[in-house]
Amino acid sequence: MRSSSPFLLLMLVAFVASACSDKAAAERAPATPAGPAAPGGQKQAKVLQVQVHTVQRETASETITASGDLLPNESVAVVAELSRRLTIVHAQEGDLVKAGDLLFELDRADLEAELARLQVAEKYGRAALGRRNALADGGIVSREERDSARATVEDAAAQAKEVEVQLAKTRIVAPFAGTVGLRQVSVGAWVGPTTTLVTLYDVSQLKLDFRVPERYAPLIDRGEAFTFSVAGRPEVFQGVVQAVEPNIEADTRSLVVRGLVADPQGLLPGTFASVTLTTSQRDAMFIPAIALMPSPTGTRVFVAVDGKAKQVEVELGRREPERVEIIKGLSPADKVIVTNLLRVRDGSPVEEITR
Repeated sequence: MRSSSPFLLLMLVAFVASACSDKAAAERAPATPAGPAAPGGQKQAKVLQVQVHTVQRETASETITASGDLLPNESVAVVAELSRRLTIVHAQEGDLVKAGDLLFELDRADLEAELARLQVAEKYGRAALGRRNALADGGIVSREERDSARATVEDAAAQAKEVEVQLAKTRIVAPFAGTVGLRQVSVGAWVGPTTTLVTLYDVSQLKLDFRVPERYAPLIDRGEAFTFSVAGRPEVFQGVVQAVEPNIEADTRSLVVRGLVADPQGLLPGTFASVTLTTSQRDAMFIPAIALMPSPTGTRVFVAVDGKAKQVEVELGRREPERVEIIKGLSPADKVIVTNLLRVRDGSPVEEITR
């Protein structure tokens, strides 16, 4: 107990010294006149001096950066519709071909023999039908026999037509003009619908698919011009938005945009591209980012109206380093408070000062 007495004595001396200092400071402080009394005997709230930003409409555009991949204008894996042996290769790797050019031929000997047999059967059947018609006119054969002979002729003709279709499928042609890729099979190989013979590419123009965040979806339209660059090439290439996927990807919350590159200048499909797209100009309203205050329902700002602060909920759009776009909540000529925000309250009296 004795050891704690000096400590208690020091605490008592410090308390008495602090009280004397506060009393002396109070006696030296000048008297502050009280503000005018409000009805009911309460004092009026102190008027806060604040700086304001006047909202104005301005012309703005959005610059979007994205990455994507170049794709051929058209590409197709060429396959055989029939399961047969490959006999002739007409198009060589790297050849430029036109739509309808013959690329490959399959073995067709058995089909040609079958077609010849059916043609003979059809010819014989037509001769027999002619005799049946003559006899039927004389009443020698019945109408049923004549109809049976006609059916035999028509069946042979239909089978011959079917074989002709199969024969046409042994000649594999280019579905469109393009460049022949690397051949995957050799002459003599047994091929079928699951065997890729070669891939045909149309690279006269290229497509460019890239993704942008979903918030940019309303800003992108067909026909918008964009630029892009690729690794290893110093040039800046041009493209135009051809189509926009009418769906937001749920996994990435992004929108797929397809551009068309009319002049590829030697670019190859599969190349990675860095895209820059500037949207069309539009009217917008911006305020300093410092004016934003969080609220339980989103974001708010304070607006000076008739000498008082008014709280307003706002909806935000594009963000920049020092300012933000207001989509909803404010109108041109509104005066947004940008200082003293920690002290201002809804309905507080304020005095505007020049920034």
